[in-house]
Amino acid sequence: MYKIAILDEDQAYLERLIFFLKEHHGESFEISAVSCLDDLDQDVTQYNALFFSDDVAVDAALFPADIAVGYLTEKRETQEQYISKYQSMEQIYRRMMKLCEETEKTETDSSKAAAASDDAQAETAQTDQLRAETVTENGEIYRIYHIEEDQIDRLAIRMLAGNRIKGLFQAEYQNGGVRICITGMKSLYEFIQKNNTPKGKEKLLIFFAEMIAAACSLEEYMLSADRLMLDPREIYVNHAEDRVLLPYLPVKGAEPQDSRQCLEQIRDLCNVLLEGISGEAAPKPAEIQQEQPGGTEDFDNLQKKAKESLKLQEDARTARKGALPYIVRKRNREKIIVNRNLFKLGKDVSYVDYCIKDNPAVSRNHADIVRKQDGFYIIDKGSLNHTFVNGKKLAAEEYRKLEDGCLIQLADEVFEFRLK
Repeated sequence: MYKIAILDEDQAYLERLIFFLKEHHGESFEISAVSCLDDLDQDVTQYNALFFSDDVAVDAALFPADIAVGYLTEKRETQEQYISKYQSMEQIYRRMMKLCEETEKTETDSSKAAAASDDAQAETAQTDQLRAETVTENGEIYRIYHIEEDQIDRLAIRMLAGNRIKGLFQAEYQNGGVRICITGMKSLYEFIQKNNTPKGKEKLLIFFAEMIAAACSLEEYMLSADRLMLDPREIYVNHAEDRVLLPYLPVKGAEPQDSRQCLEQIRDLCNVLLEGISGEAAPKPAEIQQEQPGGTEDFDNLQKKAKESLKLQEDARTARKGALPYIVRKRNREKIIVNRNLFKLGKDVSYVDYCIKDNPAVSRNHADIVRKQDGFYIIDKGSLNHTFVNGKKLAAEEYRKLEDGCLIQLADEVFEFRLK
């Protein structure tokens, strides 16, 4: 176990980071939060590593050479000691561990009490209602949720804007409003009204499984499932990719919901869908109650069942479509069906369609295989160790057409692309 200290003036970020590390990697780190450099002083020699944010002016030369020094940064830095604050929490943990391992020293028997400050607590939003509207700009349709600046969770907004989180809308905050693009989409409420059929029931079950899986993946991005909007008039179905997308309400947190409140939110969602099936009037409101975002307490078993359900549905969908292209992983001869128009490859199990979790050289979202009218293409998503087709490197965001039998290389992981 490594003893580390973290100094970050953004208390909300600091609390979430420490919570994640303690919850998932408590066996790796004994963590202390310090409020200023003076708090280190004579105790500095007991640490294995110190981590500072960009806004802390510090000279690494002041500390002993056997203590690792890292920086939690908002900038695009490539040096080992700089760790991006807005990547996934698991990636931040791995970078911290790497720095500690490089400067490992013998642990002392002395223990250290956590100095995390209890003074800064998240401000509870004071408004009872949230105003929402739909606007059209430059041919695109946006849903806008109006939130005052002092109520916005800035960290959540950066996470939503900087990551493509499976099952969630990407969002941005402009002029007092959180904006999501809903061009070409229908609300889940509208979908169930027009698809009250056995096939519609099958789709609805798939959508519920996707929503549960999305809710269970949020912790890695320091987001709370309590902030998901579980109103079916605010949940949208993306017909192009046949997926459901949830809005996330980035307001400063109220008290987390318990299991009973979570089940009540799910019950309310089902009641509104039943209204849609029965034909009762349920117009989309101009104002949304702040309490609408639903929680997900004790969802571990549901997540497992959701993934199993999704796999069964994908297999059935593949069988109905007949012949589909596939890739063969050279390392173990695994055959992977490319069963989506946009098929994602990488090592983030909560985001990609095929997870390469046993190869650290592969990026979180390394590359996408995209179906176009004239065939299939691969696009590199800005990966650290690059993408190659038949040995030729792709530039970031470059499309390269795939031919039957060509070799795709993600970092040092090789696949063969085959057309049936």
